[in-house]
Parts: sequence; C-alpha cells; structure tokens
Amino acid sequence: MRQHSKSTVFNLLILCLGILLSADYFQPAVLASPITDLDSLEPRDLVKRYSGTPKGKDKAKEGPDTSDWPSDQEIQSAFIQPSGPFVFFSGLDSSQEGYDFAKSLNNGAVILRGAFPKSFTVQKGKEGRSAAWQQDFFDRASGIFADEAVKAGNTVYFVGRYDATVKACSIWSRIELPTLIAGGISITLVDYSNFDRKKPYPVPDALAPAPIISSREANVGLVKRQDYCFDWQGDREDPADPDSDPQIGLDYYPGNCGVHLRQYQKNEGKAASNGNGGTSNYRFTIQLQDDQHEQIGGVEYYDAPAGQGVDVNSALPMVFIATAGNVDKDPISFAYGSQTWKSSESQCSVGHYDSGSRQMD
Repeated sequence: MRQHSKSTVFNLLILCLGILLSADYFQPAVLASPITDLDSLEPRDLVKRYSGTPKGKDKAKEGPDTSDWPSDQEIQSAFIQPSGPFVFFSGLDSSQEGYDFAKSLNNGAVILRGAFPKSFTVQKGKEGRSAAWQQDFFDRASGIFADEAVKAGNTVYFVGRYDATVKACSIWSRIELPTLIAGGISITLVDYSNFDRKKPYPVPDALAPAPIISSREANVGLVKRQDYCFDWQGDREDPADPDSDPQIGLDYYPGNCGVHLRQYQKNEGKAASNGNGGTSNYRFTIQLQDDQHEQIGGVEYYDAPAGQGVDVNSALPMVFIATAGNVDKDPISFAYGSQTWKSSESQCSVGHYDSGSRQMD
C-alpha cells in the first residue's frame, strides 16, 4: 500500500475543503420548500419559491392523476405586476372586502385576482377542470402571488379580523403568511369592517404564535377536521366587482347533475324540519350534486305532503322540485325547468324501504 506524507494529506484536505466552499458560495438561493426527490420532479416544481405545500390531488374527489388546472409556469406567465401594494385577505365570506380596500387606496393596489388577466383565477366551470385539483390551484396561485410580493419588497396589507384570527387550514396560514415572513416583508393588518383601523400584523414567533381558529372552532358541527381550505367561501367573482367576469364564475360544474333522495314513510323517522314539524306526512332529504359530484344544494327532513312539491334551491339557475305520491309505492315526481321525470323511469335507481325509509338516485 502506498504511503503519503502528512503534508500531502493535509494539502489534499485543504483542496477538498476549498472545492466544497466554492460550491456552497456559488449555490443558487435555497427554495422555501427544498426539493428532495429529483426523480419525482414535474416542470411546475422548478418555479416554486413560496413556502408551504400545496394540497395536491383531493383523493376524495374524482379527477386525473395530474393537475388539469394551470401549471406554475402558466400561473407565473399570466402574472401582471401591479403598480401598487399587494393586498391579502382571509376569514371573510367573500373577496369583496379585500377588493374594496385595495380600490380605496387608489394607488394600483390589487388582491390576487387583480394580478392576473380577467377570469384567470376563476377556472371552476371551465371545461377540463376537475374538482380534485381546485384547492391545489388556489394554493399554488396564492403562493406565486405572495412570492411576487416578496420580490417587490414593499409593505403589504392583510384585510381580516382585527384580532388577526384565521383558520389554520386557510391558504393565508399555510402558504401566504409563511412566504411573506420568510421574505422579511412588513405586513399591515386592516380591519375588514373599518378600513381606518390599521396596525402591524402580529407576526408569529416562538413567544407569540399567530392567533388561529381551527376548522372545528370556525365551523360548528363540523365532524371531520379540514387540513386545507380556501380563504373565502367559494371562488365565484362578485358581479358587483367591475374587474370581475361573472359569466365565468359559476358556483357549480356544468354537465350532468345528479340527485340523491331519501323518502321517509309517514310516522317514521325524525320530525319535519319545516311545515307541520311532525311525521304525519312524507319527508324528504335531498342532495343535489354537480357534474363533479360536489353538493350544490339540498334539504333535510323537509315536509313532503302527497302531491305538494318540495322546492330545493341550489347553485343552479332554476329551482329543483320533488313531489311525493299518495302511497308508499308511488314514484317520486321530479321537475327542473321544463324537464319532468319520475323515479320509476330507467335513469333512476330506487331501493326498497328499510327501517322506515327508501333511497334513490
């Protein structure tokens, strides 16, 4: 075995150390979410700079194995640099308060959708957009919006509750806020109910964590905890917003909608939640679903006297009506606009009565 002098070994160690230091010095900026598995990379991962992890596919919903919504590159390419501040919001019933505040600044401030072409962020209802990838798209678009705010380097605004409480599952909590904190961005909190009330956002740290409303606390009666949720209810653009395109912002996926109905026999099951409040009539529990099997309307234990239609309001443009017959074996009659059919027809599947009720689709 060949022997090396101590000086030779020392010189080799110094050379290796120099190479490592050089590689580290010229290494590009570290991503907020490090990429660890190069074999699993998709092109969209190469532009990711924001913190947090998008939801990915919602396995509880039908959809392709890869996203059929815009990729990170497409989102980045569509981004329009605003001339004013970035405005974020969370925990509100709609995006209207965030939009109204941005416009009140009168300096080019925008919320997320204002930084993209009209209707770009409202992909729901467009052909080829599955419900399974909707949350993932909003996670990624919001992450890129937050990353662009970091690149701009200016103070941003957050419109929400003045005590700064938000849902732990919200995009703000999971992606936007961590990205802004990591980028050292100053955040001004704005009271959604009074835009004159402002204060520095209580940035969380080890001593003072951010106030969080869990999904259980924010949604009374919620059985299963949500780990991912939107920052407002739904993604429909407000028709009162002059920047919006309400023709695209549908609250449902068009196509073949479905209905699931449970009919309770007289004097069986729970009392009606409306009408006479008893069990002397039939009662219906109805769920309406859109083309992606998302529930878009329904009623529970509604009084359904024989021959009297039960109206079901939903995201659909017209009222759905279900009408019970006179006796248990009679079919249920359905109507939607000019369309009418009965549960006895071939497109329906009807079960037998069991424990005082029967179900049908």
